[in-house]
Amino acid sequence: MVSRNQAIQIAANLVAPVSRRLRTLLRLGVVRLVKYSGSVRLLQVKVPGGSVLSDLEHLEPFGFTSHPTPDAEALVLSFGGNGSHSVALMVSDRRYRLTIAEGEVALYNANGDNLHFKADGTAALKAATKVEIDSPATEISGTLTVSGATTLSSTLAVTGATTAAAITSGAINATAVTSGGVAFDTHKHPYTDDSSNKTTGGPQ
Repeated sequence: MVSRNQAIQIAANLVAPVSRRLRTLLRLGVVRLVKYSGSVRLLQVKVPGGSVLSDLEHLEPFGFTSHPTPDAEALVLSFGGNGSHSVALMVSDRRYRLTIAEGEVALYNANGDNLHFKADGTAALKAATKVEIDSPATEISGTLTVSGATTLSSTLAVTGATTAAAITSGAINATAVTSGGVAFDTHKHPYTDDSSNKTTGGPQ
């Protein structure tokens, strides 16, 4: 006859392996190291209990990627509760996370650069040094306001009507400017002096 205590112990022994697997199925760990194998990003993560899991593939949504910094937090999934077969599903870092309003979305990095889609319909891009656009063409449907200096290294073509005030409130420096087929830097004007037809020199 099995006693009550013996029955409890037998049940505990049967449940123990399942309980261990459930505890290791999903864990929140701390990133210790990041490396690459080709295009695959691998993480070393320290999980609760002090164990260190190495070479965990960092799985991410299609079209988005990030290289986490040490001490970021990683959600580790162990298939079947087997710690030796694990992946990092998601990596977060509360040290750099932005505080945003309800319904807003933001992309950010550890350097403070961010793209913030605000509730008022504004998309605010912040970059510490510069913004680069590598494209054969860029189109802007609305108005463009530039508060800093503007440098053009190629031809500026204006198809609509403009006024000087609409172009700039400062100075324009250019090696050559043409308007209506007239070159500003080389054009000349005919004039009459003492009944003689003459032509002015170029602009000074």
